[in-house]
Amino acid sequence: MSTGLKALWQRNRRIFSNVFSLSVMQGANYLMPLITLPYLVRVLGPSRYGLVELARAISMYFVVLTEYGFNLSATRAISMHRNDRRRVSEIFSAVLVLKLILAIFSLAILTGMVLAIPKLRAEWLVCFFAFGTVVGQSLFPFWLFQGLERMKYIAVLTIIGKLVATVSIFLFIRRSDHYVYVPAVQSAGMLLMGVGGLVVSLRDLPVSLVWPSIAALRRELARGWHLFVVKMTSTLNTTSNAVILGLLTSNEFVAYYAAGERIVRAVQGLQFPLSQALFPHVGKLAAESQAEALAFVGRVVKWVSGATLIVSIALFAFAPFVSRVVLGEAFEASVLVIRILSPLPFVIGLSSFLGIQVMVNFGLKRTLTRIVVTAGVVNVALALPLALALEHRGVAIASLATETLIAGAMYVCLHRKGVHIFGTGNSAGADDDL
Repeated sequence: MSTGLKALWQRNRRIFSNVFSLSVMQGANYLMPLITLPYLVRVLGPSRYGLVELARAISMYFVVLTEYGFNLSATRAISMHRNDRRRVSEIFSAVLVLKLILAIFSLAILTGMVLAIPKLRAEWLVCFFAFGTVVGQSLFPFWLFQGLERMKYIAVLTIIGKLVATVSIFLFIRRSDHYVYVPAVQSAGMLLMGVGGLVVSLRDLPVSLVWPSIAALRRELARGWHLFVVKMTSTLNTTSNAVILGLLTSNEFVAYYAAGERIVRAVQGLQFPLSQALFPHVGKLAAESQAEALAFVGRVVKWVSGATLIVSIALFAFAPFVSRVVLGEAFEASVLVIRILSPLPFVIGLSSFLGIQVMVNFGLKRTLTRIVVTAGVVNVALALPLALALEHRGVAIASLATETLIAGAMYVCLHRKGVHIFGTGNSAGADDDL
């Protein structure tokens, strides 16, 4: 290894290690479901696979609700106080209590939805089995591991949980009428991750459970609020499309859209580890010098944008082949979904850096919130008529239009505030939320 490479490794060893661990986690999150996808779509068929995906999409609302903004806000707080065991324990306990309260609230909402909507009431067991992922996610202290930069625990626990779910699908899902057990085994894997994460945290990390004060609970809620609004509205841009399809059209159209989107999102999600691993580092740089932080992000985003553009072009070109191999002939309608959504790796990769790395770390959370909330409203406004007119193709168009709107609005807002990620400029006026 050359002297230059050794120096680069020494300076960024922790970042490289964290990126690797989060890459393993993301690989498990996206690739293992892709392993089961060809099997499930063929065993269940479009109608029942669409029903399973509808239940999963509904549960994702509650995953986001219980996640709140803690995966970023609590991560940042723990990273700042990592050498203070008492403060870390207070943050850990407050966030865990809040997540469990939100999980109970979510269960009450789901129960009301099942009772009020005939389509869900007829398949209530599938809906409640899918809710198990919400409970598991509530228990899993991702934000603690990330804040203390112990990403290896995330990788190991994620692999174990996903492996259990993957093997169970092949063992127990043999006929189309076994569809009801698909969310059950998926939830079992997430519950295993959640419980395992808590045990590892209390056993191996400098943290303990304490009874959080009301002030601590309020503080963590306030820290995560803007990030929660952004995340929940982002869910309106993705998950809502499957829900809208399921409630306005048939399960088959849900299946065509969800299967095609699953492939695109799996590819797009491969850049998530880099974004997550860089977030604490960029936050630290921004606290010291916004100019240095911006220069660092600018260098990284140019490489990431080039790579994701190539990926997006490849997705468009090879969509028929990918659909035929992964989904089979019964899902030929998913080819157009993949092609419509193929720009997403490039578009979302750009908006992730503009929004999370720059706007959050530069104190522009309110601006980010306004952009994403507006986009969420636009997505629903587009998806409703397009779902009725074009079914799965319509909501795919709505999704792409919304994500493009988000990235464009972020760039324009940053440019107007003097934050030039691709060139020179000064960011002195960027900090409008602190």
